Order: sequence, then C-alpha cells, then structure tokens
Amino acid sequence: MTFNWRVFQTTFPDFMRATGVTIQYAVIAIVIAVIWGIFIGSINFRRPKGIWRITSAYVCFFRETPLLVQIYFLFYGLSRLMPVSASIIAVAALVLNDGAFIAENVRGGLQSINKGQEEAAYALGFSKFQTMIYFLIPQAVTKVQDSIMNMVSIIIKDTSLLMWITITELTYMAHRVNSKYYQPVTAYLTAAVIYMALFLSVQGIKKLMDRRSQKKYELSES
Repeated sequence: MTFNWRVFQTTFPDFMRATGVTIQYAVIAIVIAVIWGIFIGSINFRRPKGIWRITSAYVCFFRETPLLVQIYFLFYGLSRLMPVSASIIAVAALVLNDGAFIAENVRGGLQSINKGQEEAAYALGFSKFQTMIYFLIPQAVTKVQDSIMNMVSIIIKDTSLLMWITITELTYMAHRVNSKYYQPVTAYLTAAVIYMALFLSVQGIKKLMDRRSQKKYELSES
C-alpha cells in the first residue's frame, strides 16, 4: 500500500483539529505536572514525618506501572464512585504519571545543591519555607531543566494513549481515518509526521532556553 494523497487532502482538516486536541491536553498536563512534580519532589527532599512515605509510595507506584493501566484504573474505577468526564480523567492520568517522574528529577536537583547555600539563607534570617521557595527550588529547576523539557516530549507522546478512553486526539484520528478509508500508511504516517513536528518544536524551544541560560551564565562570569 502507498501514501494516498487524495485521502490525505480530505482528512487533513480532521488531523489538524485532532492535533489541536493533542496540544491542548499536553499543555494543560505539562503545566500542572510541573507544578505538581515540584511540590512532590520538595516533600520527598524534606521528608516531613507522616507525609513523605505517602508521596514516596505515590512516586513509586506511578513510575513503575504502565500509564495505560493507570488510565484504565482511573477511568473505570472513579466512574463507579463519582461522575467524572473522560477529559478530567485524561488530564489527571497524565499529571499523576508524568508528575511522578518530574518529582524525582526535582528531588535529585535539590539534593545536588550545596548545603552551604541553605545554611547561608538561614543565617540571613530566611525560614525553611522561604529558603525552599526563593533559593533551593529555582536552582533545582534550573539544574533539571533539560530533564523537564524531555518530559514535555514524553507527555506529548503519552497523549496517544488517551484514544482508549475516547479522547479524539491525533492517534484516535489516525485510527478513525484508517477504519474509514482502509489506508494505514496514509493515516498513521500523517500522524507520525505531525508528532515529529511537535517534537521538533519542543526541541527548538529547548535550544532557545539553553542559549538563554548560557548567556546568563556568561554574563555572571564576566
């Protein structure tokens, strides 16, 4: 089978709408997952009594089990307890899964910071909370910036699993086009090229951020 340009031209607007859905879910999940990951990573770094064991168990569970299983668990489990839309389940699954990975990255970034900086902040009269907010977390996020940007790409790819709970995103649209026209090459190659374009866009943003960080470093050294 070959690439069918007529089918591509007919279905391209549908693919664009599905791409918009993919980007929408990815952006929402990325923003919330980063905030959530920083929060959980900070808790696991500080290890407050009675809390960090729960957050550590959460991180372990969501890192070591497949995302699709988590999506099914939330979709079919929560629906028995309360009326929850597929959209909310989709965002929650992405945030809980990818937020767990971000939390570990942030915790590692916090642990890599020289303890002398924390002691200096205390000497200046800052509380533990203020030290975390104003000194430690900004440095940790900067240290793990590349890892977080890699997670952005992963989240975009993870949205493809949302098709299994009837979210009309890019992979779902490719499946629908193939079912209608019986053109798997056209349907799935189109989706793959769009995913690649999204990935390259993320990499472009990452390079701009790296250049900006490098310029700041050069200015601070001069």
